[in-house]
Amino acid sequence: MDREELAPHVDELARVLGDKADKSKITEELEKYVNLYRVSLEWAKRDILKKMGGNPDSVGDGSGRKSVAELTGDEQSVDLLVKVLTVNPKTIEVGGAHKNIVYGYMADESGRVQYTVWETESVQLKQGSTVLIRNAYTKEYKGTPQLNLGNRASVEESEEILDVADMPSGGGSVEVKVADLADGMNYVVISGKVSRPEKREITASGERKTIVTGVLSDDTGSAELTVWKDAELKDGDEVRIVGAYVKSWKGIPKLNLGDKAEIQVLAKGTLGDLSGGVPKVRTLEDVELSGGAMDVVVRGTMVDVREGSGLVMRCPDCRRVLQKSTCRVHGKVKGTDDLRIKAILDDGTSSMSAIFGKELTEQLLNISIEEAVKITTDERNPDAVKEMAEEKLFARTLEVRGMVRSDDFGPMLIAREARFLEIDVREEGAKLLTEMEGFQ
Repeated sequence: MDREELAPHVDELARVLGDKADKSKITEELEKYVNLYRVSLEWAKRDILKKMGGNPDSVGDGSGRKSVAELTGDEQSVDLLVKVLTVNPKTIEVGGAHKNIVYGYMADESGRVQYTVWETESVQLKQGSTVLIRNAYTKEYKGTPQLNLGNRASVEESEEILDVADMPSGGGSVEVKVADLADGMNYVVISGKVSRPEKREITASGERKTIVTGVLSDDTGSAELTVWKDAELKDGDEVRIVGAYVKSWKGIPKLNLGDKAEIQVLAKGTLGDLSGGVPKVRTLEDVELSGGAMDVVVRGTMVDVREGSGLVMRCPDCRRVLQKSTCRVHGKVKGTDDLRIKAILDDGTSSMSAIFGKELTEQLLNISIEEAVKITTDERNPDAVKEMAEEKLFARTLEVRGMVRSDDFGPMLIAREARFLEIDVREEGAKLLTEMEGFQ
């Protein structure tokens, strides 16, 4: 590389070094590393910063600034100049500990991208500001790049003006899928199929009002829908909704349509075949970030069978689990037998608590509840079924469909379908090795 090509990188290093910068010395060092030693530009810049007392994490990968449209989803370090459209703080559970993150959307003249800030103490964003982001990284999700700001990322406010006026700023203003819905989103544009629409009369501010409730589904999942005005919707209608907002209940995002929201009924078949009704598989991290889901499919390895699993006794009145034949509401009662598994699933992106009811426990353990009672009685061991679950299920990989809701203890997957997956260990190991090599 000649000096003209190296000049912008010299300027970048001088900016990072500040008062310690000597451009002639930086140029000399950079030429030596790149042209004589033949090392990568990224490695050269980082090593020069380290040698001159700067922060090596303060420079990009040498590929220059990218536009949003140029993101591929596999950038390990990328710089962008963007306008912050939305800023949504959220607390998630990672490895049993609570962590504060921020998520939302950013845009430049070329397009829009969803982002997550993983280190909120070092990176602060303000809605509406234009910022220069350095050392972010991207991941691809459902064919779309997503921007991540980790512990290497830095953010500087910029005076540059970005022409994103054609992108409405009402808290998102983006066309999304059901799986993308998150609490606090406004002016959402979304398409899907309506099921179970029902008109209801309510009293609001002392006046009677007709609303419509139902479910909206696409190929990524389903969400409860409330239209806060009268609307003519039929079961099976394919619709495009403009101007909705999202509120969550127990972490489950719910779609709401106010007076200004629009509903466009589309021609049958516009959205393709949604008859299967099975959502696409999502990562646990993705579900955790959205707060919950009404209908979701995940895959994970069972890494723990928790206390309270196996054969339990329930109160015949309220269905609470009994402790020493006692219900905390109804006192001493004659309980009824039930089966359940309380577990932890891990898919490599995150972990999540999961609970499997009687039918799924019978299916996974291949025993009936009558057999479970007999085993427990014969062995005189109240934990016999739990121990069987540990033996049969620990380290097994499952595909699970169900609902995820959140509380103060984090997200919980309430399973309604489950099946074992046979994993090719060699293939998965090769994938993992490739990913690890990509981050070195």
